[in-house]
Amino acid sequence: MSEVQRENSVVIYRRIGSTTYKVRIHFSDTAQESMEDKIIRLIGSETMDMAPECGIMMLPQMSRQPEGSTV
Repeated sequence: MSEVQRENSVVIYRRIGSTTYKVRIHFSDTAQESMEDKIIRLIGSETMDMAPECGIMMLPQMSRQPEGSTV
């Protein structure tokens, strides 16, 4: 991994049960999608993939909070 990538990354250690996970998070300076947009897209995609087996909903039922809200 180059030094530039190391500067733009964060390492988080998370212990679940008896296993400790080391997660390295990278931030792109050239990203076209915000983190919020990416998370909403991933959740929506996973929800749509699981809809037939769950039979709960056909479209994600999510709404965004207004910009700058504290709710």
